[in-house]
Amino acid sequence: MQHIRTLVASDGFRSAILFLIVLNAFAMGLEATPAAAEQYAKPLGWVFLASQVVFVVEIALRYLAAPRGEFFSDSWNRFDFIVVALSLVPALGEFALVARVFRVLRVLRIVSVSDVLLGSVLRKESSAKPVLLSLLLALLTSYVFALIGFHVFGEIRAGWGSLADSAATLFRMVLPQGFEAVADAGVATLAFCTAFYLVLVSIAANLVRRLRQGARG
Repeated sequence: MQHIRTLVASDGFRSAILFLIVLNAFAMGLEATPAAAEQYAKPLGWVFLASQVVFVVEIALRYLAAPRGEFFSDSWNRFDFIVVALSLVPALGEFALVARVFRVLRVLRIVSVSDVLLGSVLRKESSAKPVLLSLLLALLTSYVFALIGFHVFGEIRAGWGSLADSAATLFRMVLPQGFEAVADAGVATLAFCTAFYLVLVSIAANLVRRLRQGARG
């Protein structure tokens, strides 16, 4: 059991998982680009399948390495477990869209892995860590929402037909004309874009709170 704990605690193990998550993020971007998705359909399928197997094994090893009953006491462990479990939803029939959306959530695991890796590089009390993590989370949130927008609206709404179109639609909402266009597209689209901006505002508010706490400390 000790050798499993040593493996899981190593930066090499975490770096390998981080690389695989980043590879997934890149593959999902290709999948959301129709021309590339058609050309690389088979390799992308193998990447997603192999990644799923590795992530399940990773969670199992981390569970075995944790002291008895303490795995789920850590918030990052719970987050990673839920994301990996949800991405196991079979991508068949009526579950295909749900499975693709849950698979996109894998990208957010970059934050949990990066939090640990940054902690080994930066001093715990350094103000750079929350800033870097907040910036990373904001960028990932934008990427994830763009991917989800493509999968959910790509076939039924104009402006969501590719990753680039989806991202452009999200950020056009900043302008009055863009907001009106999104509002005219329907309640679901408006709710989706509103959720995106609320998440970004929450990230910014949390960063300000943490920086203020650090300044007082």
